[in-house]
Amino acid sequence: MPLLLLLLLLAAPSIGHTLDSAQLNRLAAESFHKGQYLQALDKLRQAGEQNPYNPRIQHNLAEALLAAAGHLTEEGEWDRAVSLYQEGNDRFPEDVRFPLYLAHLLLQQERFSEAEVAAGTVLGLDPDSVEALLILGQVNYRTGRLRDAMETWRQAAEIAPEDARIADLLARAEREYRVEADMTRDYGAGFVLSYDGKTLGGMSQDILAVLNEAAIEIGSLLDFFPSQKVQVLVYTHRQFRQAVDSPDWAGGVYDGKIRIPLAGIRQMTPPLRGLLFHEYAHVVVRQLSHGRCPVWLNEGIAEVMASSQTEVSSTRPLDASALIPFRELGGSWRDLSPDRARQAYRQSRSFVRFLAESYGWYSIRELLGQYAAGKGGDEAFAAVFGDYGLGLSDLVDNWRRRELN
Repeated sequence: MPLLLLLLLLAAPSIGHTLDSAQLNRLAAESFHKGQYLQALDKLRQAGEQNPYNPRIQHNLAEALLAAAGHLTEEGEWDRAVSLYQEGNDRFPEDVRFPLYLAHLLLQQERFSEAEVAAGTVLGLDPDSVEALLILGQVNYRTGRLRDAMETWRQAAEIAPEDARIADLLARAEREYRVEADMTRDYGAGFVLSYDGKTLGGMSQDILAVLNEAAIEIGSLLDFFPSQKVQVLVYTHRQFRQAVDSPDWAGGVYDGKIRIPLAGIRQMTPPLRGLLFHEYAHVVVRQLSHGRCPVWLNEGIAEVMASSQTEVSSTRPLDASALIPFRELGGSWRDLSPDRARQAYRQSRSFVRFLAESYGWYSIRELLGQYAAGKGGDEAFAAVFGDYGLGLSDLVDNWRRRELN
Protein backbone atom coordinates (compact mmCIF):
# COMPACT_ATOMS: atom_id res chain seq x y z
CA MET A 1 0.00 0.00 0.00
CA PRO A 2 1.44 3.41 -0.92
CA LEU A 3 2.66 5.36 2.10
CA LEU A 4 0.48 8.39 1.28
CA LEU A 5 -2.72 6.29 1.17
CA LEU A 6 -1.81 4.61 4.46
CA LEU A 7 -1.29 7.98 6.12
CA LEU A 8 -4.63 9.23 4.81
CA LEU A 9 -6.43 6.18 6.19
CA LEU A 10 -4.80 6.57 9.58
CA ALA A 11 -5.73 10.24 9.67
CA ALA A 12 -9.38 9.65 8.69
CA PRO A 13 -11.84 10.00 11.60
CA SER A 14 -13.65 6.87 12.74
CA ILE A 15 -17.24 7.01 11.48
CA GLY A 16 -18.51 5.41 14.69
CA HIS A 17 -17.23 8.35 16.74
CA THR A 18 -18.29 11.32 14.62
CA LEU A 19 -21.73 11.82 16.21
CA ASP A 20 -21.85 14.45 18.91
CA SER A 21 -24.49 14.65 21.66
CA ALA A 22 -26.74 16.95 19.63
CA GLN A 23 -26.75 14.55 16.68
CA LEU A 24 -27.37 11.57 18.93
CA ASN A 25 -30.24 13.41 20.60
CA ARG A 26 -31.75 14.21 17.21
CA LEU A 27 -31.46 10.61 16.01
CA ALA A 28 -32.96 9.42 19.28
CA ALA A 29 -35.96 11.70 18.76
CA GLU A 30 -36.50 10.17 15.32
CA SER A 31 -36.35 6.64 16.76
CA PHE A 32 -38.68 7.61 19.61
CA HIS A 33 -41.35 8.96 17.26
CA LYS A 34 -41.17 5.71 15.27
CA GLY A 35 -41.87 3.76 18.45
CA GLN A 36 -38.32 2.41 18.53
CA TYR A 37 -37.87 3.18 22.21
CA LEU A 38 -34.93 0.88 22.93
CA GLN A 39 -32.96 2.31 20.01
CA ALA A 40 -33.76 5.83 21.19
CA LEU A 41 -32.66 4.91 24.70
CA ASP A 42 -29.32 3.58 23.48
CA LYS A 43 -28.56 6.82 21.62
CA LEU A 44 -29.63 8.97 24.55
CA ARG A 45 -27.39 7.05 26.93
CA GLN A 46 -24.49 7.84 24.61
CA ALA A 47 -25.53 11.48 24.38
CA GLY A 48 -25.83 11.67 28.15
CA GLU A 49 -22.31 10.32 28.59
CA GLN A 50 -20.98 13.02 26.27
CA ASN A 51 -23.05 15.84 27.73
CA PRO A 52 -24.31 14.82 31.20
CA TYR A 53 -25.56 18.27 32.21
CA ASN A 54 -27.67 19.07 29.17
CA PRO A 55 -31.26 19.39 30.48
CA ARG A 56 -32.86 18.54 27.14
CA ILE A 57 -30.88 15.32 26.80
CA GLN A 58 -31.61 14.36 30.40
CA HIS A 59 -35.33 15.02 29.91
CA ASN A 60 -35.39 12.92 26.76
CA LEU A 61 -33.43 10.15 28.47
CA ALA A 62 -36.01 9.98 31.26
CA GLU A 63 -38.89 9.82 28.77
CA ALA A 64 -37.12 7.14 26.73
CA LEU A 65 -36.56 5.03 29.83
CA LEU A 66 -40.24 5.27 30.73
CA ALA A 67 -41.41 4.51 27.19
CA ALA A 68 -39.02 1.58 26.75
CA ALA A 69 -39.99 0.10 30.12
CA GLY A 70 -43.68 0.50 29.31
CA HIS A 71 -43.18 -1.19 25.95
CA LEU A 72 -41.33 -4.11 27.53
CA THR A 73 -44.10 -4.45 30.11
CA GLU A 74 -46.70 -4.74 27.36
CA GLU A 75 -44.53 -7.34 25.61
CA GLY A 76 -44.36 -9.43 28.77
CA GLU A 77 -40.64 -8.81 29.33
CA TRP A 78 -41.20 -7.76 32.91
CA ASP A 79 -37.70 -8.38 34.25
CA ARG A 80 -36.17 -6.13 31.59
CA ALA A 81 -38.80 -3.50 32.30
CA VAL A 82 -37.98 -3.65 36.02
CA SER A 83 -34.30 -3.07 35.20
CA LEU A 84 -35.14 0.04 33.20
CA TYR A 85 -37.37 1.47 35.93
CA GLN A 86 -34.58 0.83 38.42
CA GLU A 87 -32.10 2.56 36.11
CA GLY A 88 -34.46 5.52 35.86
CA ASN A 89 -34.85 5.61 39.62
CA ASP A 90 -31.06 5.72 40.00
CA ARG A 91 -30.57 8.38 37.34
CA PHE A 92 -33.54 10.55 38.29
CA PRO A 93 -34.18 10.06 42.02
CA GLU A 94 -36.56 13.03 42.17
CA ASP A 95 -38.84 11.72 39.39
CA VAL A 96 -41.68 9.98 41.22
CA ARG A 97 -42.81 8.13 38.12
CA PHE A 98 -39.96 5.62 38.20
CA PRO A 99 -40.54 4.19 41.69
CA LEU A 100 -44.32 4.34 41.17
CA TYR A 101 -44.31 2.33 37.95
CA LEU A 102 -41.66 0.06 39.43
CA ALA A 103 -43.82 -0.62 42.49
CA HIS A 104 -46.81 -1.42 40.30
CA LEU A 105 -44.85 -3.87 38.15
CA LEU A 106 -43.21 -5.54 41.14
CA LEU A 107 -46.65 -6.02 42.67
CA GLN A 108 -47.82 -7.72 39.49
CA GLN A 109 -44.79 -10.00 39.69
CA GLU A 110 -45.67 -10.75 43.32
CA ARG A 111 -42.28 -9.44 44.43
CA PHE A 112 -43.95 -8.00 47.48
CA SER A 113 -40.95 -6.92 49.57
CA GLU A 114 -39.45 -5.00 46.66
CA ALA A 115 -42.83 -3.47 45.78
CA GLU A 116 -43.18 -2.29 49.37
CA VAL A 117 -39.79 -0.56 49.22
CA ALA A 118 -40.61 1.11 45.89
CA ALA A 119 -43.99 2.32 47.16
CA GLY A 120 -42.24 3.71 50.23
CA THR A 121 -39.87 5.62 47.95
CA VAL A 122 -42.87 7.18 46.20
CA LEU A 123 -44.41 8.21 49.51
CA GLY A 124 -41.09 9.76 50.53
CA LEU A 125 -41.34 11.99 47.45
CA ASP A 126 -45.12 12.47 47.54
CA PRO A 127 -46.76 11.57 50.88
CA ASP A 128 -50.22 12.07 49.35
CA SER A 129 -49.73 9.64 46.46
CA VAL A 130 -52.97 7.69 46.35
CA GLU A 131 -51.53 5.25 43.82
CA ALA A 132 -48.62 4.40 46.10
CA LEU A 133 -50.97 3.90 49.04
CA LEU A 134 -53.13 1.60 46.92
CA ILE A 135 -50.06 -0.47 46.01
CA LEU A 136 -48.80 -0.55 49.60
CA GLY A 137 -52.25 -1.67 50.74
CA GLN A 138 -52.23 -4.44 48.13
CA VAL A 139 -48.83 -5.62 49.36
CA ASN A 140 -50.19 -5.81 52.90
CA TYR A 141 -53.37 -7.51 51.71
CA ARG A 142 -51.62 -10.09 49.53
CA THR A 143 -49.20 -11.01 52.33
CA GLY A 144 -51.96 -11.59 54.87
CA ARG A 145 -51.67 -8.31 56.78
CA LEU A 146 -55.31 -7.33 56.53
CA ARG A 147 -55.27 -4.82 59.37
CA ASP A 148 -52.32 -2.95 57.84
CA ALA A 149 -54.01 -3.03 54.44
CA MET A 150 -57.17 -1.47 55.84
CA GLU A 151 -55.20 1.23 57.65
CA THR A 152 -53.29 2.10 54.47
CA TRP A 153 -56.44 2.26 52.36
CA ARG A 154 -58.14 4.43 54.97
CA GLN A 155 -55.26 6.88 54.57
CA ALA A 156 -55.87 6.84 50.83
CA ALA A 157 -59.60 7.39 51.39
CA GLU A 158 -58.89 10.53 53.42
CA ILE A 159 -56.90 11.93 50.50
CA ALA A 160 -59.33 10.82 47.76
CA PRO A 161 -62.74 10.20 49.38
CA GLU A 162 -64.50 9.95 46.01
CA ASP A 163 -62.22 7.22 44.62
CA ALA A 164 -64.45 4.17 44.12
CA ARG A 165 -61.44 1.83 43.93
CA ILE A 166 -60.52 2.61 47.53
CA ALA A 167 -64.07 2.12 48.75
CA ASP A 168 -64.28 -1.27 47.03
CA LEU A 169 -60.94 -2.44 48.42
CA LEU A 170 -61.81 -1.31 51.93
CA ALA A 171 -65.22 -2.97 51.85
CA ARG A 172 -63.69 -6.24 50.69
CA ALA A 173 -60.89 -6.17 53.28
CA GLU A 174 -63.28 -5.32 56.11
CA ARG A 175 -65.63 -8.13 55.06
CA GLU A 176 -62.77 -10.62 55.04
CA TYR A 177 -61.30 -9.33 58.30
CA ARG A 178 -64.54 -10.01 60.14
CA VAL A 179 -64.18 -13.66 59.14
CA GLU A 180 -60.40 -14.10 59.26
CA ALA A 181 -59.28 -12.03 62.26
CA ASP A 182 -59.30 -14.96 64.69
CA MET A 183 -57.96 -17.60 62.33
CA THR A 184 -55.00 -19.79 63.28
CA ARG A 185 -51.92 -19.73 61.05
CA ASP A 186 -49.54 -22.52 60.14
CA TYR A 187 -46.52 -22.20 57.89
CA GLY A 188 -45.11 -24.52 55.26
CA ALA A 189 -42.12 -24.23 52.94
CA GLY A 190 -44.05 -22.25 50.34
CA PHE A 191 -47.39 -21.60 52.01
CA VAL A 192 -49.10 -19.74 54.83
CA LEU A 193 -52.28 -21.59 55.87
CA SER A 194 -54.98 -19.67 57.76
CA TYR A 195 -57.94 -21.58 59.16
CA ASP A 196 -60.50 -21.97 61.91
CA GLY A 197 -59.06 -24.56 64.28
CA LYS A 198 -62.49 -26.02 64.92
CA THR A 199 -62.99 -26.59 61.21
CA LEU A 200 -59.75 -28.37 60.39
CA GLY A 201 -58.97 -30.10 63.61
CA GLY A 202 -55.53 -31.63 63.11
CA MET A 203 -55.57 -31.53 59.31
CA SER A 204 -53.54 -28.38 58.74
CA GLN A 205 -50.26 -30.27 58.33
CA ASP A 206 -51.92 -32.72 55.92
CA ILE A 207 -53.12 -29.82 53.79
CA LEU A 208 -49.68 -28.20 53.80
CA ALA A 209 -48.12 -31.53 52.82
CA VAL A 210 -50.47 -31.94 49.84
CA LEU A 211 -49.87 -28.34 48.76
CA ASN A 212 -46.15 -29.02 48.87
CA GLU A 213 -46.69 -32.09 46.66
CA ALA A 214 -48.68 -29.93 44.26
CA ALA A 215 -45.89 -27.35 44.15
CA ILE A 216 -43.34 -30.03 43.27
CA GLU A 217 -45.45 -31.92 40.71
CA ILE A 218 -46.99 -28.94 38.95
CA GLY A 219 -43.75 -26.99 39.18
CA SER A 220 -41.90 -29.86 37.52
CA LEU A 221 -44.43 -30.11 34.68
CA LEU A 222 -44.51 -26.37 34.00
CA ASP A 223 -40.96 -25.59 35.12
CA PHE A 224 -41.95 -22.91 37.61
CA PHE A 225 -41.67 -22.50 41.36
CA PRO A 226 -42.96 -19.25 42.95
CA SER A 227 -40.47 -17.27 44.98
CA GLN A 228 -43.12 -15.95 47.39
CA LYS A 229 -45.16 -17.86 49.93
CA VAL A 230 -48.72 -18.52 48.78
CA GLN A 231 -51.54 -17.46 51.10
CA VAL A 232 -54.12 -20.24 51.64
CA LEU A 233 -57.36 -19.72 53.57
CA VAL A 234 -59.69 -22.52 54.64
CA TYR A 235 -63.22 -21.48 55.62
CA THR A 236 -66.40 -23.09 56.77
CA HIS A 237 -69.04 -22.93 54.04
CA ARG A 238 -70.74 -20.10 55.91
CA GLN A 239 -67.49 -18.14 56.24
CA PHE A 240 -66.74 -18.71 52.56
CA ARG A 241 -70.06 -17.16 51.55
CA GLN A 242 -69.43 -14.21 53.86
CA ALA A 243 -65.87 -13.52 52.74
CA VAL A 244 -65.80 -14.53 49.07
CA ASP A 245 -67.86 -13.21 46.19
CA SER A 246 -68.10 -16.28 43.95
CA PRO A 247 -70.71 -18.34 42.09
CA ASP A 248 -72.65 -20.88 44.15
CA TRP A 249 -71.13 -23.72 42.13
CA ALA A 250 -67.50 -22.71 42.85
CA GLY A 251 -65.59 -25.26 44.92
CA GLY A 252 -62.77 -22.81 45.61
CA VAL A 253 -61.29 -19.52 44.44
CA TYR A 254 -57.85 -18.19 43.60
CA ASP A 255 -57.76 -14.40 43.54
CA GLY A 256 -54.16 -13.94 44.61
CA LYS A 257 -54.92 -16.15 47.61
CA ILE A 258 -56.19 -19.74 47.57
CA ARG A 259 -59.60 -19.82 49.28
CA ILE A 260 -61.51 -23.05 49.86
CA PRO A 261 -64.61 -23.94 51.89
CA LEU A 262 -64.21 -27.03 54.03
CA ALA A 263 -66.28 -28.52 56.81
CA GLY A 264 -66.89 -31.93 58.33
CA ILE A 265 -63.74 -33.49 56.87
CA ARG A 266 -61.33 -35.10 59.30
CA GLN A 267 -58.92 -36.81 56.91
CA MET A 268 -57.39 -36.18 53.53
CA THR A 269 -59.52 -37.50 50.65
CA PRO A 270 -58.88 -37.75 46.89
CA PRO A 271 -61.44 -34.98 46.12
CA LEU A 272 -59.72 -32.66 48.60
CA ARG A 273 -56.32 -33.49 47.12
CA GLY A 274 -57.77 -32.69 43.70
CA LEU A 275 -59.15 -29.37 44.93
CA LEU A 276 -55.78 -28.35 46.39
CA PHE A 277 -53.96 -29.31 43.19
CA HIS A 278 -56.58 -27.42 41.15
CA GLU A 279 -56.22 -24.19 43.10
CA TYR A 280 -52.45 -24.35 43.24
CA ALA A 281 -52.34 -24.77 39.45
CA HIS A 282 -54.03 -21.36 39.20
CA VAL A 283 -51.14 -19.85 41.17
CA VAL A 284 -48.63 -21.11 38.62
CA VAL A 285 -50.73 -20.25 35.56
CA ARG A 286 -51.33 -16.71 36.76
CA GLN A 287 -47.65 -16.03 37.27
CA LEU A 288 -46.46 -17.70 34.06
CA SER A 289 -49.05 -15.89 31.93
CA HIS A 290 -48.84 -12.59 33.83
CA GLY A 291 -52.55 -12.92 34.47
CA ARG A 292 -53.35 -12.94 30.74
CA CYS A 293 -54.34 -16.59 30.32
CA PRO A 294 -57.89 -17.15 28.99
CA VAL A 295 -60.13 -18.73 31.61
CA TRP A 296 -60.79 -21.90 29.61
CA LEU A 297 -57.05 -22.67 29.39
CA ASN A 298 -56.48 -21.73 33.03
CA GLU A 299 -59.32 -23.96 34.23
CA GLY A 300 -58.38 -26.73 31.83
CA ILE A 301 -54.85 -26.90 33.22
CA ALA A 302 -56.19 -26.82 36.79
CA GLU A 303 -58.70 -29.59 36.04
CA VAL A 304 -56.06 -31.86 34.51
CA MET A 305 -53.89 -31.37 37.60
CA ALA A 306 -56.86 -32.09 39.86
CA SER A 307 -57.90 -35.22 37.96
CA SER A 308 -54.46 -36.73 38.54
CA GLN A 309 -55.30 -36.89 42.26
CA THR A 310 -58.81 -38.34 42.17
CA GLU A 311 -59.53 -42.04 42.17
CA VAL A 312 -62.01 -41.91 39.31
CA SER A 313 -62.15 -39.28 36.60
CA SER A 314 -65.15 -38.83 34.34
CA THR A 315 -65.01 -41.03 31.25
CA ARG A 316 -68.41 -39.98 29.94
CA PRO A 317 -67.87 -38.90 26.32
CA LEU A 318 -68.33 -35.28 25.40
CA ASP A 319 -71.54 -34.35 23.64
CA ALA A 320 -70.74 -32.48 20.43
CA SER A 321 -74.06 -30.65 20.53
CA ALA A 322 -73.26 -29.27 24.00
CA LEU A 323 -69.79 -27.94 23.23
CA ILE A 324 -69.27 -24.26 23.95
CA PRO A 325 -66.93 -22.38 21.56
CA PHE A 326 -63.71 -21.66 23.42
CA ARG A 327 -63.85 -18.03 22.28
CA GLU A 328 -66.91 -17.68 24.53
CA LEU A 329 -65.02 -19.06 27.53
CA GLY A 330 -62.03 -16.72 27.59
CA GLY A 331 -63.52 -14.29 30.10
CA SER A 332 -65.15 -14.68 33.51
CA TRP A 333 -67.35 -17.74 34.12
CA ARG A 334 -69.13 -16.33 37.15
CA ASP A 335 -72.42 -15.86 35.28
CA LEU A 336 -72.51 -19.39 33.85
CA SER A 337 -75.30 -21.66 35.01
CA PRO A 338 -74.19 -24.76 36.95
CA ASP A 339 -74.84 -27.02 33.94
CA ARG A 340 -72.98 -24.75 31.55
CA ALA A 341 -70.12 -24.39 34.03
CA ARG A 342 -69.80 -28.19 34.27
CA GLN A 343 -69.66 -28.40 30.49
CA ALA A 344 -67.04 -25.65 30.34
CA TYR A 345 -64.84 -27.46 32.87
CA ARG A 346 -65.19 -30.84 31.14
CA GLN A 347 -64.33 -29.66 27.66
CA SER A 348 -61.50 -27.41 28.88
CA ARG A 349 -59.97 -30.33 30.80
CA SER A 350 -60.35 -32.61 27.80
CA PHE A 351 -58.71 -30.17 25.37
CA VAL A 352 -55.79 -29.37 27.69
CA ARG A 353 -55.21 -33.09 28.30
CA PHE A 354 -55.18 -33.60 24.52
CA LEU A 355 -52.57 -30.83 24.13
CA ALA A 356 -50.40 -32.20 26.95
CA GLU A 357 -50.54 -35.79 25.68
CA SER A 358 -49.93 -34.81 22.07
CA TYR A 359 -47.32 -32.06 22.42
CA GLY A 360 -46.03 -32.17 26.00
CA TRP A 361 -46.36 -29.87 28.97
CA TYR A 362 -43.42 -27.83 27.75
CA SER A 363 -45.64 -26.66 24.86
CA ILE A 364 -48.28 -25.51 27.32
CA ARG A 365 -45.55 -23.75 29.33
CA GLU A 366 -44.47 -21.98 26.15
CA LEU A 367 -48.09 -21.14 25.35
CA LEU A 368 -48.48 -19.41 28.72
CA GLY A 369 -45.35 -17.42 27.92
CA GLN A 370 -46.91 -16.25 24.66
CA TYR A 371 -49.96 -15.01 26.55
CA ALA A 372 -47.62 -13.26 28.99
CA ALA A 373 -46.11 -11.47 26.00
CA GLY A 374 -49.53 -10.04 25.19
CA LYS A 375 -50.43 -12.28 22.28
CA GLY A 376 -54.05 -13.25 21.68
CA GLY A 377 -55.33 -16.80 21.31
CA ASP A 378 -54.73 -17.36 17.60
CA GLU A 379 -51.36 -15.61 17.64
CA ALA A 380 -50.21 -17.40 20.80
CA PHE A 381 -51.13 -20.84 19.44
CA ALA A 382 -49.53 -20.09 16.07
CA ALA A 383 -46.29 -19.09 17.80
CA VAL A 384 -46.13 -22.41 19.67
CA PHE A 385 -47.67 -24.88 17.23
CA GLY A 386 -46.88 -23.17 13.93
CA ASP A 387 -43.93 -25.48 13.31
CA TYR A 388 -46.47 -28.31 13.15
CA GLY A 389 -48.51 -26.29 10.67
CA LEU A 390 -51.26 -25.93 13.26
CA GLY A 391 -53.22 -23.08 14.77
CA LEU A 392 -55.87 -23.01 17.48
CA SER A 393 -58.74 -23.93 15.14
CA ASP A 394 -56.74 -26.85 13.69
CA LEU A 395 -55.98 -28.17 17.15
CA VAL A 396 -59.61 -27.88 18.20
CA ASP A 397 -60.62 -29.80 15.07
CA ASN A 398 -58.08 -32.54 15.83
CA TRP A 399 -59.28 -32.75 19.42
CA ARG A 400 -62.92 -32.98 18.35
CA ARG A 401 -62.11 -35.82 15.94
CA ARG A 402 -60.32 -37.73 18.68
CA GLU A 403 -62.75 -37.12 21.53
CA LEU A 404 -66.11 -36.99 19.77
CA ASN A 405 -65.83 -39.67 17.10
